[in-house]
Amino acid sequence: MTSQSPIRIAELLASRLCHDLITPIGAINTGLELFQDTSPDHLTESQEILNLILHSAQTAAARVSFFRAAFGSTGGRISFEEARSLAENYFQRSKIKLEWSPPSQKELPLKGLTRLLLNSILWVGECAPRGGTLSISVSSDDNFCLALLLKADSIILHQGTVEALEGQVSLEELTPRTAPCYLIFCLVQENEGILTFKKSQSPSELFLEIKGKAPLS
Repeated sequence: MTSQSPIRIAELLASRLCHDLITPIGAINTGLELFQDTSPDHLTESQEILNLILHSAQTAAARVSFFRAAFGSTGGRISFEEARSLAENYFQRSKIKLEWSPPSQKELPLKGLTRLLLNSILWVGECAPRGGTLSISVSSDDNFCLALLLKADSIILHQGTVEALEGQVSLEELTPRTAPCYLIFCLVQENEGILTFKKSQSPSELFLEIKGKAPLS
């Protein structure tokens, strides 16, 4: 990895973050403008606008918190329960339903695997734009295992994401969409892990598994 590699990846992740924030922030701005132009007598319209602002603000906050942990250094210091809450909030208004196995693992030590977990959830979840069920299993002891199973009516592997996951792409070819996948590849390599995935058509499923030696911190 060249000296320019971290800068290139940081630029792409920043672009991805801004892309995902522009819609809810723009909606907040639009809602405030509408609210300013609405007569106090139109209570129904005012309430609808306030609901739009609230909804957009909550979406923006959920995305900022998720990306802060997924892309930033703080991701290595949060608990499993915090990571789970971030993922739940991020997908709260999407068509993706998250299922955790086992259902409750509040004390599970992630040992620095949070970014790997969150970025994996992000990629797999985006493969089902029409919605689906994403089952997540996490174990971490002397070894770790992340297993994600997506079941959906339609699963799409966006261009370049698989190549980025496998590290078979140059930095120049990376895009804001594929950068998180390349980050997964880097984190797997850093933790001496092995990534495998498979996609089936009938039923339409995508399975991602990452195994390796658990990091010390």
